[in-house]
Amino acid sequence: MLSLTTRNTYTTLLDAAVLCESDSEAPAIIYLSTEAEPIHVSRQMFRQSALQYGKVLKHLDIGQGDLVIIAHTQNLESIYAFWGAMILGAIPSMFPTLTEKLDPEIYMRDMRELVQHSLAKVILTTDTFAPALIEHVGCPVYGSQQLLAQDGISDIQLELDADAPAPNSTAFLQHSSGTTGLQKGVTLSHEAVLNQLASYADAIELNEKDIIVSWLPLYHDMGLIAGFIQPLVQGVPLVLMSPFDWVRHPAMLLKAIHDYKATLCWLPNFAYNHLARTVRQRDSEGLDLSSIRAFINCSEPVRYDSHALFAERFAANGIAMSQLSVSYAMAENTFAVTQTPIGQSPNVDSVERVSLQEALKAVESDNEAESEKIGSCGKPINGV
Repeated sequence: MLSLTTRNTYTTLLDAAVLCESDSEAPAIIYLSTEAEPIHVSRQMFRQSALQYGKVLKHLDIGQGDLVIIAHTQNLESIYAFWGAMILGAIPSMFPTLTEKLDPEIYMRDMRELVQHSLAKVILTTDTFAPALIEHVGCPVYGSQQLLAQDGISDIQLELDADAPAPNSTAFLQHSSGTTGLQKGVTLSHEAVLNQLASYADAIELNEKDIIVSWLPLYHDMGLIAGFIQPLVQGVPLVLMSPFDWVRHPAMLLKAIHDYKATLCWLPNFAYNHLARTVRQRDSEGLDLSSIRAFINCSEPVRYDSHALFAERFAANGIAMSQLSVSYAMAENTFAVTQTPIGQSPNVDSVERVSLQEALKAVESDNEAESEKIGSCGKPINGV
């Protein structure tokens, strides 16, 4: 496995365990959906599917350094397309697709500007969304069926090690959330991502017995790195579900932990409240969550009361405060900056509420009624 000790044995992300010939039948992804049976993807199936998408992109004259935007609903096709682009030496970038929560006019305008600024070569999206999107952007747009139904793909030759990228070459683009304007693309090299994965693996004590479970969107650095790149590079099984499925059926995350004995899960702070307040007692009855080594709170301001609410609600299911840790992360650092030591509760300071809110000062307080508990984000990971 990739760690600081083994870092020099990895050159690029194409050294990922899921792309290696060994352990071909080992699980790569278990994809869960409320509308279908679980899909079990072995490493061999993953490798073949990623290569197939690489061939498709090569057939479209996509080459090294070309930007490929993937604006899918979260599914296996988007995952295969991402890795297929990297195999080809192209630069994939995950984007959200249009949902009912987004303004269609603003979404289309931003997509058009992003395509122009970044010189995107192609956009891959859903079959239903492709016709609408192609009218607003200045590059080819393909839905899944149209993409895979092209003639001549079987004649394309593509090997994993045919044109190995340089370690300092761009692996993919991770875009910011765009809360302060147009989304900004963060260019991440193979070298930078491998450095992050190695340091963070040590920080969370990642091992071969781990199983990662995630519903996080892949266009956000937490979902992209912790809940996607890390497990596939390391060869740790990934139990994945759509964020849309999870929001509507939050208990499916807990059931997945129970069914697959998952050990690691990253969540934004709101998810602790959402799970504690919306999962019905009958839906959590009998679920064993004690296999989790760490729920890692990240991407939003961390609230101690959210941890306390979550731990109290699911105490009967095997959850203790020592399993609830924290990471501070930013796309500009690839992902993690800090991490609570695994197996320890975050340090908590009690500070005067009024002083914090009005003077922006953290003044220690022993008065529980007038104080607020603030949890630590943990220690810097190696290399930070």
